[in-house]
Amino acid sequence: MIHFLYNFTLTRKPSKKDNKLIEWLHWQLYKYLKVGLIKYYKNVSPNSLGIDAGSSFIVSLTSFPARIDLVCLSIRSILNQTLRPQKIILWLGNAQFPLGEESLPSSLLELKPLGLEIEFCEDIGAHTKYYYAFQKYPDNLIITVDDDIIYPIDLLAKLYEAHKKFPNCVVANRVRYMEMKGNQFKHYRAWKINEVGRGNPSKRIFATGVGGVLYHPRFFKQSFFDLEGIKKTNCLGDDIWLKAGQIDNHIAVVFTSFYFQPFLEIPDSQKEKLSSKNVFNNDNNRQVKEVFEYFGITDTLFK
Repeated sequence: MIHFLYNFTLTRKPSKKDNKLIEWLHWQLYKYLKVGLIKYYKNVSPNSLGIDAGSSFIVSLTSFPARIDLVCLSIRSILNQTLRPQKIILWLGNAQFPLGEESLPSSLLELKPLGLEIEFCEDIGAHTKYYYAFQKYPDNLIITVDDDIIYPIDLLAKLYEAHKKFPNCVVANRVRYMEMKGNQFKHYRAWKINEVGRGNPSKRIFATGVGGVLYHPRFFKQSFFDLEGIKKTNCLGDDIWLKAGQIDNHIAVVFTSFYFQPFLEIPDSQKEKLSSKNVFNNDNNRQVKEVFEYFGITDTLFK
């Protein structure tokens, strides 16, 4: 029942016609889910979690010390999907976890027999969640997710269904539409969320990682794996670097058009948050400008 209610909440399209009573009811439901889903995944039986060794896609994510005690909840929600991945890989920075698995909580380690693999690597911020997976598994589909979200049980299925229809596109459950004024992009915050009109798929659709994004590593040129470029442009947002790599190789994005409301964040996971700095301090605007210039991307490539 709780999964049905979560799905109902996420798939509700925003409406200006909602009255105060409807808004209040949705708020009460949200508060119930915020408590109920956390309780569910803290107590879920390991027997109901797992992977599918025959699956064609791998789920990849990263985390850091401030969230390492909570990321198990997000991973459990991925292990509880209706369509399961071949494996889940959690990439952790060597410098942040110098003792390796000895420094990890038992709540995380107990997921290894269920399909979680933990890899230690050089930490490159948000880019860690895709950078190594794309290169280690070039023939697999890779779905990236965040470490602070409880995901609905059909999330991976919705991505894979859209992939089968559009196999040459990046697939995303949450997007922004890159609005333009003349031949210049409007500020990032002016890009509408989950509103793409008839242009789906499109190069103007910008995938945001929080909702889960499906990629094939072949969508990216070898020049995309440019650590010096990431550092030179101070590109903190992996979504921006990924978008530049897509446009550089003429890859469009398709929006699943299924989820329209924000995914549930794990309580206490937002004490350290990159995205708020990027969006509300307008750093995304700088990053878009500098990264696109670095790749030589102009507005004509979006047509």
